[in-house]
Amino acid sequence: MRQKIRTLAARLLGDQRGAGTVLVFGLMAASVGAFSLANLFAFNLLQQARLQAQTESIALAATDALRGLNTGFPCAEAQRLASLYRLQLDRCRIVKFEVFISTRLNGLGIVLTATAHAGPS
Repeated sequence: MRQKIRTLAARLLGDQRGAGTVLVFGLMAASVGAFSLANLFAFNLLQQARLQAQTESIALAATDALRGLNTGFPCAEAQRLASLYRLQLDRCRIVKFEVFISTRLNGLGIVLTATAHAGPS
């Protein structure tokens, strides 16, 4: 009787040899995929922080040029620094003694933007 039950169960369930290997490869593929997504997210966060810091330094340099501490025109200085940082300068606006800067960076298919302003106020 037991032999018949085992034979019937083996016929219904099929052969299970190698199932653990397939399971381990599936878990490894899922782990690599999750790690890759987390790495992409962390890279974009780092790029955004760098972009913001570079935009703020561009705004400070443009304000220095506006006040006469550096030679050159404020927006030309901003454009020069943006090209040095390999950024695209979207906007350079001067209001009284304040400079408003907006930059953009295309990275890994995602467009990152940052804004900054600097001035005496």
